[in-house]
Amino acid sequence: MANTKHNKKDSFRSLLKPSLWPSWAFMGVAWLIGQLPWKIQQTTGRAFGRFLYHVAPRRLSICMTNLAICYPEMSEKERKQLAKKHFQSIGVGFFEAFTSWFHTADQLTMDVEFDSQQVIDDALALGRGCIYIGGHFSSIDICGNLMSRYNNVHPIYKKQKNPVFNYIMERQRERIFEKHIERSNMREVARSLKDNKTIWYAVDQDYGRDKSVFAPFFNRECSTIAHIGRIASITNAPVLLYDYGRTETGYKMSLTRLENFPTGDDVENAIIMNKCMEELVNSKKEQYYWTHRRFKTQKNPEDPSPY
Repeated sequence: MANTKHNKKDSFRSLLKPSLWPSWAFMGVAWLIGQLPWKIQQTTGRAFGRFLYHVAPRRLSICMTNLAICYPEMSEKERKQLAKKHFQSIGVGFFEAFTSWFHTADQLTMDVEFDSQQVIDDALALGRGCIYIGGHFSSIDICGNLMSRYNNVHPIYKKQKNPVFNYIMERQRERIFEKHIERSNMREVARSLKDNKTIWYAVDQDYGRDKSVFAPFFNRECSTIAHIGRIASITNAPVLLYDYGRTETGYKMSLTRLENFPTGDDVENAIIMNKCMEELVNSKKEQYYWTHRRFKTQKNPEDPSPY
């Protein structure tokens, strides 16, 4: 125990070096923003998003490339209009994340619509845990926080490159969730399901060629996580599609049991998951993370990246 405490102190001291002071200053500003009333955050966040649209050309280029791939039937003008709405949504989500980092679910007072408690209860009544699958939408942080009101979720996460940001976000997750699992730690994933807990994957991440299969996403072959179906097959845990998003007055979240999943075939599983993601995206296009390089890994390694 003494060694553990000593290691934690040493680890924290490493975050106090001068090169990281700007990151701590940013976190101070983030804390202040996180205390703003919800409606002010929404208005200010949209304004911040409009600013980002004009000063983040790299992200705008990624966004426009993704929209051209996924919605070729749209005109250039329509895609630009959607991109502007997307950046506003990202701006709002940026501020919502700060609220999520510094508050527990019980402290959040915005309106929440959720009607899927029975879906959760039925899944966990089987005693095999359950698996949420969903995508990256701009309200992911706040809706993840809010979901902890209804289910003891163990989210899967990727470590941040900035050690201060990673420290703050891990502390936030420890306040909200019983456990959070780094995405490479498959032993903890299996342990959570064995304990009849829920794990949550955002399945629209590119884990690289070695851990993926290729399946259509908006008619474009896309690197897709392969091990979700395998985990479900091994554990026989039910899989629930997690849909969430921002409304005019708050947030709406719902869960649907996926029938006939997994199939026993990695590619077929990927096709099903990507089709589910398409339906979620089409229901709220501007809220999806179009600034992610979703198609960065090519099926043919010799093909150039679209970005």
